[in-house]
Amino acid sequence: MKRQMKTNPIKKIFGGLFKAIDKILITPVSRVAYFIKDKLSFKSGIIDRLLNKPNVLLYLSLLLAFFCFYAVDHKLIGISTTNAIVLTNRPVTVEYNEEAYVVEGLPESVNITLTGRKYDLYLAQDLSSHNVTLNLSNYGVGTHKVNLEYNKPINTLNYELNPSSVTVIVYPKVSKFVTLTTDVINTDKLDETLVVSDVKLDRDEIIIKSYQEKLDTVASVKAIVDVNALNATEANTYTLENVKLIAYDENGQEIKGIEIVPKTVTATITITSPSKTVPLKVVPVGEVRSGSAIASITSSVEEVTVYADDALLKDLEEVVVEIDVNGLSEDKVFQMPINKPSGARSISSTAVTITVTMEGETSKDFEGIQIQTEGLDPRFSVQANSQEDSIVTVTVKGVKSLVDKIDITNDPDAIKAYIDLSGYTEAGTYQVPVYVTGSDVRLTYTSKVMRVQIIIIPKEEE
Repeated sequence: MKRQMKTNPIKKIFGGLFKAIDKILITPVSRVAYFIKDKLSFKSGIIDRLLNKPNVLLYLSLLLAFFCFYAVDHKLIGISTTNAIVLTNRPVTVEYNEEAYVVEGLPESVNITLTGRKYDLYLAQDLSSHNVTLNLSNYGVGTHKVNLEYNKPINTLNYELNPSSVTVIVYPKVSKFVTLTTDVINTDKLDETLVVSDVKLDRDEIIIKSYQEKLDTVASVKAIVDVNALNATEANTYTLENVKLIAYDENGQEIKGIEIVPKTVTATITITSPSKTVPLKVVPVGEVRSGSAIASITSSVEEVTVYADDALLKDLEEVVVEIDVNGLSEDKVFQMPINKPSGARSISSTAVTITVTMEGETSKDFEGIQIQTEGLDPRFSVQANSQEDSIVTVTVKGVKSLVDKIDITNDPDAIKAYIDLSGYTEAGTYQVPVYVTGSDVRLTYTSKVMRVQIIIIPKEEE
């Protein structure tokens, strides 16, 4: 068997490189040299001997390559077109005496258009040192048109700024003290049982600075306390630092460009959970079937805790759930929602099961119930037209065991008869309806007399 010889990889690489140089550089240069020789009709053997030497052609090729590189690099030969890029929203650095002046009309950013060679533009895009400056150091109070300055980090590129100049107004800076107020936001993000009861700031006054006309538009400066940043999960006292301050005009619009000293404050926020536990009262609505009466009403929830502001809780005595008993003649179970009182944030129970048991109806009359007055205008007094108009007889219907428990002698509030004089704003004699209620909602109360006659009299001025 013949042994197959291994090929040296290094020799193979250099062999391929030599062929490429010969094809791309030496052969074309040789052809050009022989072409020039033929055209000039040189008969001298010296030229032939030089051209036939490989080293001469190699040196000549390297010389031509160097010349081409130098020509392109120094733009002696134009082999590429001019390109352009736009650097957008570049910040502007403004230089002026901020303690003495306020400047209106300052640009926040500019666009820079760069033109030149492509590889210079690629380099420019990677640089972060594109600085645009507006130098107002030598300008005083007044209106001025000033050119923007660009540091041009790559000097082989041309540039254009947009805008290239701006018109600014320089004002003298003034300052004044302002009382700080508080605006609490995102309170709806708190748990329903929690409420912001107090907010205290570490200072009451701050200083605002600008030119006089702008300061005159400031109606208030508010510390914006965002309770959502507290992550409050329970009643406690929390501290919130770096609370932002914002100036507002009389329409509640934010005023930009007002310098506020200090820029932020620290707030101490007290979170509380005001609540009150009150009984759940079940009120039947409608009339049960004739001959039937409500013997008992039992509820799975007897009391609820209401979470609300102190002002609402102060007058809250009970939470009412109404059930429709119209035409009811037999026992029934009601599944009812518990609606939180108007203005309350939360309630401990939202549903209740109410069981109503029914028995046969009985009735009993209670005589001599004194008629009370409600809703009378304080400018007047009222009196019954006769003795018969001051008292009524009330018929109470229900199960016998409940009716027999009524004792108006020892419990005068067990039955209440009254007239509502709301809306009566003139003196005179009137026929008004009589209303009757009782302390036990399982019973029904009816007055034998539906209307009475009363006299409204103006009070004597003291």
